[in-house]
Amino acid sequence: MSHVPIARLTVAALVLHAIPAAAEPIEIDLRAALERAHRVAPDAIAARGRIARAEAALTGADVLFTTNPGVEAGAGPRFLAGQRLDVEVRIEQNLEPWRRDPRRRVARAELAHARAEADAQLRERELEVSLAFYEALHADRVAELASRTEELAKRAAESAERRRKAGEVTDLEANLARAALGRARSATLSAAAERASAVGRLAARIGAAPGDAIVLRGELKPPPVPTSVSDRPDVRVLEQERELAIAQRAQATANGRPELALWAAYQREDAASILVGGLRLTLPLWNRAQGDRAVALADERRATEARDATVQVARRQVADALAVHAGAQQAVDTFEREVVPLLEESEQLLQRTVDAGQIAVSEYLIARQQLLDGRREHLERLLALARAAVAVRYAVGGAP
Repeated sequence: MSHVPIARLTVAALVLHAIPAAAEPIEIDLRAALERAHRVAPDAIAARGRIARAEAALTGADVLFTTNPGVEAGAGPRFLAGQRLDVEVRIEQNLEPWRRDPRRRVARAELAHARAEADAQLRERELEVSLAFYEALHADRVAELASRTEELAKRAAESAERRRKAGEVTDLEANLARAALGRARSATLSAAAERASAVGRLAARIGAAPGDAIVLRGELKPPPVPTSVSDRPDVRVLEQERELAIAQRAQATANGRPELALWAAYQREDAASILVGGLRLTLPLWNRAQGDRAVALADERRATEARDATVQVARRQVADALAVHAGAQQAVDTFEREVVPLLEESEQLLQRTVDAGQIAVSEYLIARQQLLDGRREHLERLLALARAAVAVRYAVGGAP
């Protein structure tokens, strides 16, 4: 069995020791983490509620008339001898001939705006979840490295003890080897605690229950990133705000036009029954919705200017994020090309020399620390690259 599976089993045993036996492990990669966040995150649930509310408003905007028919009735006697009771009944309906389409347009614009806002909020959540996932994965790899280092330290301590008994090394060197083993054990426990903390931060963002055991899947090195701005949700929010303002201005214009109503009335006067009908038309002399039109126009201008400014900022963000990512990618490529092969070869050589007792304890301690520093540096480079990749995807508008 290779060192990596042994290390992972050791780390898993340390981390899952305090988890109840009934807990079922949840395997999480980045995609699964994002999907869970979309389902259970409070802001995602609230966003879906706002979308449902906007859809309900659209249903209301599709009704034929927003006002119900009005009915008036009256009756009274004539104060003349022998005269009958006079009766009048009147029904009236506001036709809204030029207000129905603007009303529906506003409702559709509000729904599109709610959806764009939901996407923008999910984008923020995706950024948090992606960073938390890579940090947890990094902590997981650090814990594996600490466990492998402890294994090597244990073998070195056993070899030093055998050589001390054979008189090949001094008591001081054997004590140093045992102290190195103790430090390695402590480092393994500390790394497991750091992993538990990082996984806990991820669990809080994906809605995991207290008893859920999370098993991380995936690579610390991220996939390739896009290089151009796509459909950024924050830009679409401003675009939909502009469309909503345009629709509200059209609705205000329609509301400023005369109201048109159709009415019909039945009257009984003396012995005669009279049926009449007609149209009622308002005269918008004073209030032609000037204020509503001015507010909508101001909102339209603000959204347009904010959108243009946001697009400019987005282009700069993408350029900066790509530059950071390119530097992080070059650092990882250089390290993996020039350092990682030497680390792997040196680890094998150190393992053989320790087993054969062919290295002084002081030399072993120095070599072990250098190898450990190199492996940790590699993990730090990978984490920096992952963070840079998340920043690029966030800047261009795509899902991390």
